[in-house]
Order: sequence, then structure tokens, then C-alpha cells
Amino acid sequence: MALIFLVMMIASCVWLLFQKPDAILVTALNAVNESLLLAVTLAGIYIFWMAIAEIATRAGLIEKIAKFLKKPIRFLFGKQTDEVNSYVATNIAANMIGASGAATPAAIAAIEKMATPKQTQASTPMIMLFILAATSLQLIPTTIIGILQANGSANPARIILPTFLVSLASTVLGIVLVKCFCRERKKDVE
Repeated sequence: MALIFLVMMIASCVWLLFQKPDAILVTALNAVNESLLLAVTLAGIYIFWMAIAEIATRAGLIEKIAKFLKKPIRFLFGKQTDEVNSYVATNIAANMIGASGAATPAAIAAIEKMATPKQTQASTPMIMLFILAATSLQLIPTTIIGILQANGSANPARIILPTFLVSLASTVLGIVLVKCFCRERKKDVE
């Protein structure tokens, strides 16, 4: 994939060199400027939501969310420790508000706690967490709304319903596939 990207970039630069040589520098500088603006915008969004996640953790809200999600978490992940359930609840809650950057540390911590010292393959709960993090059911896609707003969108919140519907469909499909394939995986092991 990197080779294809490199070939496309070189071909674009060669084309620009012969067609519009003065546009290469302008295009490159504009791309750098836009990249930096996007990075600063995303950093601000992530910092805000990570702070909210930390405040929620210290205030005990994550424990309450974990208790509320206890049955769904047990259905999806089987019997886990309270600490793992708390990390999973943090991950799910952060993904639901579109703060995937704040959700990642919780997912990593949960997977570390799920792992055994001699484990060489991902367990079913680890796979489920990965799929839930990847499909990321989003009630409010804050990161995307922030990007749209930073780029001058007239109505950045208009993506809330379509994003929710698509993420709901992908999450349900992911759960069903993990449940089916992991059941088959257990049969193959036995």
C-alpha cells in the first residue's frame, strides 16, 4: 500500500512539474498548513474528551456506567473482573460520544488485564473488544463534528443520525460475526 501511495505521489509531482511548475510549492505549503490546522483541532478535541473521561472516572461515573452496562458487558465479554469491566465500560462510553482517542487507553488496559502470561493468541473477549472499538457505536460523533466545524461546515451536526445508524449497523454485525466465528473457533479447538 505504501508503494502505491509513493508511486501516486511521485507521479503527481512529475505531472505538476511539467504542467504547472509554480503550483508544486503552493500546493505543498497549503497541504502542510491544512494538516497542521487539522492536527491542532483534533488535539483540542481529544484533550477535551480525555479530560472529561478522567473527571468521569474520578467522580465514579465510570463505575456507574459499568454497573449499568453489566449485563451487556457480561453477554459480550463473558465473566471478567470488575477492573476489566470498568475499562470496557470506559471504552464503550468514550466511543459512544465519539471520543475514540480517549477510548483507546481504556481498551489497551482492558486487553492487558484480560491477557494471561502464556497467551499467544487473542481470546474471544479481546476480539470482541477490538471489534466494538473498531465499529464504535456513536451517539454523538464529536470528533467528526469538530472536523466539519473547523472546515467551515454550515451544519456540522447533521451527521449525527446517519452516523448513529451506520455505526449501530456495523456494531451489531460485528457482534454477530464475532459470536458466530468464535463459536466455530471453539469447535475447531475441541
